[in-house]
Amino acid sequence: MADPANGLLNNLKLNIPNVSQLPTNMPLNKEIRYIDRTVEKVFEQAPFAVLKLGVGLIIIILGWMLAGWLGSRLSRLLEKARFEPTLASFLGSTMRFIVFFNIAIIGLTIIGVSSTSLAALLGAIGIAVGFALRGTLANVAGGVMLMVHRPFKAGDWVEITSPQGSPMGTVKRISLFSTEINTPDFVRVFVPNAMMWEGVVRNDTYNRMRMLKLEFGLGYEVDVKEAFKVVLATLNANSFVLKMPEPTMSIEKFDEHGVMCAFSAWVRTEDRHKLRDTILLEVMEALKQAGMRMAHMEKPDGLPKDVMPKELSTEASQK
Repeated sequence: MADPANGLLNNLKLNIPNVSQLPTNMPLNKEIRYIDRTVEKVFEQAPFAVLKLGVGLIIIILGWMLAGWLGSRLSRLLEKARFEPTLASFLGSTMRFIVFFNIAIIGLTIIGVSSTSLAALLGAIGIAVGFALRGTLANVAGGVMLMVHRPFKAGDWVEITSPQGSPMGTVKRISLFSTEINTPDFVRVFVPNAMMWEGVVRNDTYNRMRMLKLEFGLGYEVDVKEAFKVVLATLNANSFVLKMPEPTMSIEKFDEHGVMCAFSAWVRTEDRHKLRDTILLEVMEALKQAGMRMAHMEKPDGLPKDVMPKELSTEASQK
């Protein structure tokens, strides 16, 4: 009689699958094959990626060198054409930036950077920088306007009137963000270009010649016509006074002290302060030698007491 246990074991053996008959498209095998194909593609495309990276970097480096050479060349050409040095430097820097920016975009595109993504990134950066530096950008815009319109240049004597203050002095340097001024007491002041452009700027040295007008007083007993001849002779003898246009004389007003007169003389701009410091003393000395008394002036404090006429010095000392 057959053993029932042996029959059960035979049935179990028949139901066990053969390992060799397992399917070959299991998930693990798929992942292994995908990794193999990826590695193969990487090794196949690696030389081309390295080549594109190298070409892109070389283009960017050459673009940097070319942009620098073009910017420097443009600056030198503009300086030879007698452009303002600051304006020439600014235009050269602008040329350098534009050339390098365009070449850098070409190089990044060759490397594989998407132009759309690059444009979006630059736009976002531009918005963020513009918002953070809105005050600085106003100074940059003011500097550009000053360099283009050139209301003053280095070496000019200017006076700025604005709500923030009224600095005055000699312009030493005009940069993209600020203007440097040396005050009369030799203090360097840095004025933002936005303030320079939005304020009222008085340029005392813009024109080649200036008119100098000074007042003086004559006693009522003095012959005004003869006094005018003496003053005109003194003006014509001064080397700083220009012969054309000719000096002029005028009567300003009459008051209790005498006849208030004035003379106007044209002078080269660079000699104006020299003439102002000496001509009034020369006129006073010439009138004194001619025996003509000078009357009290409205502003005697601006004259040294040792060179005042006796009447003027006495009245000033009493005050």
